[in-house]
Amino acid sequence: MGKYQKNIEAARSVTIMQYLATCHPGELVRKTDDEYCTKTHSSLVITPSKDLFHWFSQNIGGRSALDYMTNVERVDFVSAVRFLNNLTPVPVSSQMAKMPTPTKQQKSREFELPKADKNCEAVVAYLMHRGISPKVLRYCINSGILYQTTRGSYRNCVFVGKDEHGVARCAFQRGCQGTFRGDVSGSQKQYGFLISAEDPACDTVEIYEAPIDAMSGATIRQYKHDKPWRSVHYLALGGLNYLPIDYFLQQHPQVKNVVLCFDRDEPGRNFTEAVAKKLTDKKYAVNDMPPAVGKDYNEYLVAAKKLISMER
Repeated sequence: MGKYQKNIEAARSVTIMQYLATCHPGELVRKTDDEYCTKTHSSLVITPSKDLFHWFSQNIGGRSALDYMTNVERVDFVSAVRFLNNLTPVPVSSQMAKMPTPTKQQKSREFELPKADKNCEAVVAYLMHRGISPKVLRYCINSGILYQTTRGSYRNCVFVGKDEHGVARCAFQRGCQGTFRGDVSGSQKQYGFLISAEDPACDTVEIYEAPIDAMSGATIRQYKHDKPWRSVHYLALGGLNYLPIDYFLQQHPQVKNVVLCFDRDEPGRNFTEAVAKKLTDKKYAVNDMPPAVGKDYNEYLVAAKKLISMER
């Protein structure tokens, strides 16, 4: 058996439950004693005893984490094998939350960015209300990683994840009113929301759960005046999802220092521990830096604005 075939076999040995528990903690929910689904897709049924999944609404099925990544998350085969070969699975908890009331699933389709509005007035007003600085907002809008769309009578923020060629591959939406949020259908989850450092040779990345948290971290650095705000990379995962970390580090081999800025709650702390171990094993310098105040970095920003000089 050749080396590559051995790598494939090793990747196939990782179970769906191990993968989800490690990379998407909080996604698994129990339906019966031997059936689970995910919070994102209630019609995607996982049978742990057989290591099988079947996504009924899409008529897609498979066995093992490798099939799950390539068929459900649309990760290319080579990247999925490489990722699973480097994965250190966490123990799978036998205590899962009961299934919430299922919501109607939308039919899956190819990734397509929502139509952009002619302006970003509602997005700017909403994010400035959340404490994000005008300078950070202008950069994100001008870079094409943030824009405004309209859904019905509601305005939404669209945060865009791009590949190494600058092509949009993933997007997250957040309502400017209410609590609406979610991935754009067809998003490829290995691509995160990235605010690049000004210097391409930058060796440090700060990693956050949500785009607004990453923008909050950038705003805090700007207002502290200790370093230029784009002196580091800011990467948002769109949740507790390891895939964008792996992709980013592959594309930025000069990065040696990783700062973990995940939420100060139980899922965030558990994910921090798992990611820190994985990256430390790969010889990265890892710094755990949860928000000093509040649950996440946006709450920290709102509190910090009362203490930090707002002169720019």
